[in-house]
Amino acid sequence: MKKRLLLLLASLVALCAQAQDTLWVKQKEGMPYLLHRVKSGETLFMLSKKFSVPPAVLADVNRVNYQDGLPEGSKFRIPIDDYNFIRIESVVKSKPVFYKVGDEDDLHSISRMMGVSQSAIQRWNHSNTPEIEKGAVLQVGWIAYDNEQKPFAAKDTPHSPVVAAKPVVQSPPARTTVRDTVKAVPEKDTAEEMVSAFEQLYQEQVRGISTNEESGAAVFYPLRTKAAPGVYYAFHNSASKGTILQITNPASGKTIYAKVIGIVPNLKEYHNSIIGLSGNAAQALGARERRMFCKIRYR
Repeated sequence: MKKRLLLLLASLVALCAQAQDTLWVKQKEGMPYLLHRVKSGETLFMLSKKFSVPPAVLADVNRVNYQDGLPEGSKFRIPIDDYNFIRIESVVKSKPVFYKVGDEDDLHSISRMMGVSQSAIQRWNHSNTPEIEKGAVLQVGWIAYDNEQKPFAAKDTPHSPVVAAKPVVQSPPARTTVRDTVKAVPEKDTAEEMVSAFEQLYQEQVRGISTNEESGAAVFYPLRTKAAPGVYYAFHNSASKGTILQITNPASGKTIYAKVIGIVPNLKEYHNSIIGLSGNAAQALGARERRMFCKIRYR
């Protein structure tokens, strides 16, 4: 009897641990995401590698600067998109994701949110009917998940024997050199990863399809908050929200990639323009004025 109780207790503990480790899909404006509670030592770049999300996208979605630390216990959104969503079972660095059916959900809306067919969701959940009930738990796919990415832990430093302090010799203040300044800049691979994140998304969006091309005036607008390096935003009337645009300044030959956040405002300063660009893109494009001629490509 005692042995059976111990086995039952062990099973309950295992089930509780499994439930806590389950990845639950939530949605905002029809876009799926995971809600991750930040653990001690976790960083934006560690979570980027763990969930296969470009760092610039994580910084953008959570409105944080990639150089800032993440407060322990804070809630962090992990977007689910083509860069990390898996539609077939994979045993290598992936994990199933689940969705709890709400009041206004049906199988069609859930399949549309996840970008998979209704029949696939039925197959994953061993269901013969498209009918679902409120509160039902459905597996809606898999997500790239690298469990080897662990939070940084503070290492214990061994105690050192007490040594008599040597006299301090005052030295003249050292001059700041260019080399000293460079040390404060993020490592090369980190900076390049931030700058190229939107470019990678653009390449994924246009892969295998013909692109739309436009040319005309771009207007730069001031940013209200500081954006991470390489992160640019755009107003555009044709591309849908979330689309990545490739913008080129023919005069300088420079190109950037910007995320569409809405339509061009119906204001006087945008008259006869085809795009509004965040002010931090002006320098990157080599623009000398608030308006410039540009060429745009997008899916």
